[in-house]
Amino acid sequence: MFPAATWLFLLVALGPPSAMGDRIQEAEEGDASKLGLCFKGFAVEAGSLNLGQRWGDPSPTATLHIDLQTVTSAASSFDFRTFDPEGVIFYGDTSPSVDWFVLALRRGKPEMQIHNTLTNITVSGGRRLDDGQWHRIVVKNEGHGVMLEVDGDDHLTLSHVSHPIVSRPTSQMRIGVGGMLISLHELLAPLNPALDGCMRRWDWLNKSLEWHEGTSLADQDTKVCFVTVQRGSFFPGDGQAVFALSALPSGPRPANGSWLLSMQLRIRAAPQQSTLLAVSALKQSPLLRLALQHMDLTAELGNKTVLLVPLPEGGCLDTLVFLSVSPSSFKLRLGNTEISKPTPKSEFESLQQIWLSRMGSLVIGGLFGEEKSQEVNFFRGCLSAIQVQGRELDLDAAQYRANSIWAHSCPGSDEGEVNRNDGH
Repeated sequence: MFPAATWLFLLVALGPPSAMGDRIQEAEEGDASKLGLCFKGFAVEAGSLNLGQRWGDPSPTATLHIDLQTVTSAASSFDFRTFDPEGVIFYGDTSPSVDWFVLALRRGKPEMQIHNTLTNITVSGGRRLDDGQWHRIVVKNEGHGVMLEVDGDDHLTLSHVSHPIVSRPTSQMRIGVGGMLISLHELLAPLNPALDGCMRRWDWLNKSLEWHEGTSLADQDTKVCFVTVQRGSFFPGDGQAVFALSALPSGPRPANGSWLLSMQLRIRAAPQQSTLLAVSALKQSPLLRLALQHMDLTAELGNKTVLLVPLPEGGCLDTLVFLSVSPSSFKLRLGNTEISKPTPKSEFESLQQIWLSRMGSLVIGGLFGEEKSQEVNFFRGCLSAIQVQGRELDLDAAQYRANSIWAHSCPGSDEGEVNRNDGH
């Protein structure tokens, strides 16, 4: 299902030294040799489909059309896995804008939205499914009812909400996974359709049909599904996420006390030269930058103030990082090691003005405009628990995000079992 170039791309970006390509060759030899060792969960789940292919595009990742005249049993089933708490699992209709159904997640729990001539209804509930485990999902249309089963148990049952599929006067049904075939404003309850999740062993209305694959599945950079996953955001090394400062918490303003900026994140990566995050005014050099410089973690405030913490022995980094800027001190903490310097007044005031004026950007995994530069040093690895001013960022809410980034999942630490790394 997935082109061979996709897997080769991952091996080049983060794989073992035997699969080195141009991107790894840009790194120092000592760095490249550790890339694969820091990510052991790169095995691909055969026969699976990654639903989160495109950022900012609500259309389905894959679609199919079913001739209802050949359907004898109105049940569909599939295995589903995600850490993402919100998004569309699949959409189906027999008449766009008139007769449609959506199965989604909201706050990690299943939600069904049904729109037809009998009813317009949204129902959600049951246990959370955003735990990174595979769950067997079955959706049935029996008589005028719709039933949702999860792992063999009844999860949601709705009566008198639908006409029987097998007796519909229309001859065709469309099914799309990971997105919508109608406008988002037609949803009964607003929803962010983006979903970083995987599907396998699907059987739609007991018909063995191939996907009418969209262009996303034919692209070189199509995302795969890893056998093992853990919570976080995976950056393969060729893109970044950008947040407008206007969408981020401002923190305490000077009238209520001294303003300060605090950020924290967990990094799992090999030694490399790349930017983890940067704060800058529009189209200007960063005022604040956190970066990996091979065997060191550095934080730069303005053009002169630099903090440097050596990375732990062993090469693979898997630890929390804390960064803060206050009127008195500029601090960087890596694990149990902390370093600080007095904050220059002019550099603090510049950062404060940009942040509180809400006219700049926070870039995760690179620098602003870096994709147009000849010297590209995008981050390669996993970031999790990214917090700004005490609030965790959701990469689905980014102003921009490269399609290559997994928003809510990273390759697992081990080949043999799922590493949930819930942090909850």
